[in-house]
Amino acid sequence: MEIEDVYGEEKLNHSLHYRTDTFAPVYMENIGAGTFKVKYLPNMAQLSNLNEMLIRDFNDDGALDVLAIGNLYVSEIETPRNDAGTGVLLLGDGKGYFTAKRGSKIGFYAAKDVKRIM
Repeated sequence: MEIEDVYGEEKLNHSLHYRTDTFAPVYMENIGAGTFKVKYLPNMAQLSNLNEMLIRDFNDDGALDVLAIGNLYVSEIETPRNDAGTGVLLLGDGKGYFTAKRGSKIGFYAAKDVKRIM
């Protein structure tokens, strides 16, 4: 089944269209004066969509880290379920770059359709 079969060609021709230049996992660093710099995250941060992040210094090295959770079970008919995520810890180096750790390496497992970090 194609997307035209789901929505109809006429609706698609008059619908809102977005364009992107990358699907790489990134964050935007605010460097001031309304200027932002794109910083790339490790590919492991792209295994599934991310729904929530908790930002703290988890390894007590003085740099902020990110614990992220996600997945998406409810989606449009043409979009498959995102369910590869089990949580990821992004260890920051204090300069805006991160190393990804997950699963048994961090003792954290958050599978299924996770929406909130408690």
